[in-house]
Amino acid sequence: MFEENNVKKKTAVYYTGLFLVMTALIYGYFVKEQKSFIWEGDGFSQHYLVFKDYLSMWRGFLSHPTHGFPLWDWNIGLGADVIASYGYYVIGDPFVYLGLLFPAGMTEWAYHVLVLLRVYAVGLAFLAFCRQMKIENPGALVGSILYTFTFYVVLNVIRHPFFLLPMIIFPLLCLGMERILQGESNTAFILAVFCSAFSNFYFFYMLTILVFIFAITRYFDLHGIKEWKSIFGYVWRALYSYLIGVLLAGILLAPVVWGFLHSSREPGEFAAGLRFYPIEYYLGLFKDLLITERFLWTVFGLAACTVLLAPLLFLWRKKFGYITANLSVYAVILLLPAFGSIMNGFSGPYNRWTFAIPLFVSAGSAILFNERFNLTRSELKAMVLSAVAFSSVPVVVAVAGEEMVAVAGEETPFRLAYLTPVAFAWLMLVLMAWGSWRNRSGRLSGTAKTAISVALLVLGMANLVSNARDFYQPDGQNEVATLLDYGTVDETYKETFGGAEQLIKDPGIYRIGVTSKDNDVKNQMSLLNRMGMNSYLSVTNGAVADFAKQLENNQFQLIQPVRGGFDDRRIVNNLLGVKYILTEAKRAKYLPDGYEVVQQTGDDEGAFVVARSEQAYPFAYAESVYLSTEAFEKYNPVEKEAFLSYGIVLEPTELDTAALSPFEGELTVKDVGFSMASADPEKVHVSGGKITVKDGAGTIDLVPNNLQELANAEVYVHLEGLDFDPEPQKEYGWTPIGYDARVSFAHRTKAVDQSDLLTFSSYFHRENMLFNMGSQGGTVESAALSLQLSAAGTYKLDDIKIYAYPLDDQYAARVSEKQANAMAIKTFTDEKISGTITQAEPSVLTTAIPYTSGWKAEVNGKEVGTVKVNYGFIGIPLPAGESKITLTYQTPFLGIGAMLSISGLLLLFCNEGFWNKQRQSSLPRLERKRRIS
Repeated sequence: MFEENNVKKKTAVYYTGLFLVMTALIYGYFVKEQKSFIWEGDGFSQHYLVFKDYLSMWRGFLSHPTHGFPLWDWNIGLGADVIASYGYYVIGDPFVYLGLLFPAGMTEWAYHVLVLLRVYAVGLAFLAFCRQMKIENPGALVGSILYTFTFYVVLNVIRHPFFLLPMIIFPLLCLGMERILQGESNTAFILAVFCSAFSNFYFFYMLTILVFIFAITRYFDLHGIKEWKSIFGYVWRALYSYLIGVLLAGILLAPVVWGFLHSSREPGEFAAGLRFYPIEYYLGLFKDLLITERFLWTVFGLAACTVLLAPLLFLWRKKFGYITANLSVYAVILLLPAFGSIMNGFSGPYNRWTFAIPLFVSAGSAILFNERFNLTRSELKAMVLSAVAFSSVPVVVAVAGEEMVAVAGEETPFRLAYLTPVAFAWLMLVLMAWGSWRNRSGRLSGTAKTAISVALLVLGMANLVSNARDFYQPDGQNEVATLLDYGTVDETYKETFGGAEQLIKDPGIYRIGVTSKDNDVKNQMSLLNRMGMNSYLSVTNGAVADFAKQLENNQFQLIQPVRGGFDDRRIVNNLLGVKYILTEAKRAKYLPDGYEVVQQTGDDEGAFVVARSEQAYPFAYAESVYLSTEAFEKYNPVEKEAFLSYGIVLEPTELDTAALSPFEGELTVKDVGFSMASADPEKVHVSGGKITVKDGAGTIDLVPNNLQELANAEVYVHLEGLDFDPEPQKEYGWTPIGYDARVSFAHRTKAVDQSDLLTFSSYFHRENMLFNMGSQGGTVESAALSLQLSAAGTYKLDDIKIYAYPLDDQYAARVSEKQANAMAIKTFTDEKISGTITQAEPSVLTTAIPYTSGWKAEVNGKEVGTVKVNYGFIGIPLPAGESKITLTYQTPFLGIGAMLSISGLLLLFCNEGFWNKQRQSSLPRLERKRRIS
């Protein structure tokens, strides 16, 4: 194992043995405690669920291939493109397809096996990189363990398993680029680019930047600055190789990028408006280097030998070359949010790209291990100074105690985890110093060399096991407490509604909704095989988000535009075709008006109820009354919702509206007068347009002037023009700007969360907040509504409004008219809808299909362009009379992507033919050189 030689097949065998040992030491605890790798957050709501649902799609396709693979799924949110929705997670991940080798009943087992298989592949990729870079054994073997079990891997085994893919692909990209720079075949680089582009477009963006940083640093490492002109030939070869790889991935990359560009995500202000990170971030760059902490996705948790490696990066600049150069560039990128934003696709400055750091740290550590007996006195002195510097970390943390802040707003007291890496570093240093001293004097025997080598390997492994156990186990950060028990996840999905969905036997086309208190319902409808509303995916239809933003859905989030029952709003639920709502019996008071409980799963406290409304809009109906987007946007959000019961919203430039009827009626939304005063003057002070909160427990009373205006009406509270200036929580460091706004009225309490700026992926400024407080019937029980703001500071508001929208029989009449004008649907599948409709005048077929260019329409056998109605849904212009309508779906850019992949294959064959010819033409020259020699 400790022989000095190139990386060979035998090295992979040794690595496999060490990997099994490390896996047993780290994850044996999971077996003992019967814990899964499924995080109760995204693991439950996204990763395992999407993995299971996608495999079920494939099993269905393989069982009935003539039916085709589904490109659209009505059970994803309001209905969504499968490739756009799942492309970020599973479609391009080659490990996912190995799940088909397992029976459907062993999907959870397959998920865990494949997570560990990804981890195993991380180390193999590192060994391949070492072989190409001429990093010899035994260092390469040791480095493979350091790379495989670095904290980025340990973290994502349970958080985001597909985040392990860039740890596999990055070494292969660098390997391929090295072959180009060495004048060898570019095939490895092309295939690595293909794997990267095909597996995940998000990481592909980062990997592209990272591999070209490697290419530049490695070029000058090999050729020096004087040969800079020759770089253009390498750049050309790298670029066309990159292009071939991208083209090969086109069949998936093109539709996935289309989905992302039309998603609900917003780039926001560049670098979130930050010039510098909070001070605790910069402290963490030093403090968290060796431990399992992270801040803004800056993930280190490196092996303790990094302490000894640090000074050698500069002392061995020529030997390390590209290693020092890449790590130096990374150090600069880590300093400023602008660089972090660029690396994160010009969005919030999350440093998810830090998966690249362990590659070069591990490569450097591998070289250091190979030089373990040849260290000079000056090198050892530098390593001692570095160890002394890092020894101050546990001292500082111990002294600072609860004052040390590692993660914004969370106190991090001293833990043994701060001390153990330093102890490991000193032990390694002592062994290397003793070995080098004995070796210089010629008194180091072969047995002693083996003993020291084994000891260093064991210390490295023990260090990483210690880090992992600190992260997972109860005597550390206890992340295992956030995981589901093994064998429970599938049953948990089934029990989302306590089986209440099985009580619904209605064969019609409708959606099943939830209440605003059911935020734990995210993607479960996919596995329950029911049409719902909610989705929680990184890529969500942007048109649906536009609809939600226009109506100011208070539970809107960037990747969950429609969630929590759309704040229990009656008309919106009806409009979306929500005929049934499922919720716990104790939450039935949050049901929208018109939804009556018709069934219940039991009499106990945890029972679920089925509520039904007879006023759900048809899935597709003819509408001739319209309002332009310009006129619609002048209404307040309650009036906007009210209008949707009268007609549809259209952009007149997209459709000739001459045959339609413009809306000219009045919307009876009352602006209720009220007085406002602090219920707790010592905690909350109200003055003009400012609210000063000293204690978040304080409340503000909103007292209507005339209570009768709230009777038999839906009541809303609207906060307009919000701006929050927090009270500083500490002299130095970040003060969170997030808060909760909470409104209570009679038996309902509604809350809206303004996330903190540092939660970049979910942050957006909520300028307005709308709270639907429901209907109190004919008797208003409370004389006041109360407002509570959770964080201390000053809140500026342009205005606060109380709206009342009367409940009357006219609404029921308008709904009945829509139901009478419904399309008679004869075919309803994932990718095809057909039916007939007859109307006396030209109109627009208004559907509940989320808008996307993938849906094509035919009316009476002729293709008709679709239009966007109500900001987010498919509309089809119809002539007067009977119309036969067919809607079919095809993922946008899938066909173009297939053509790109075919062109990539052709270019790859041409490329291979060219290089085969080059190799054959070089053989005679090589033979002549051999004869001359």
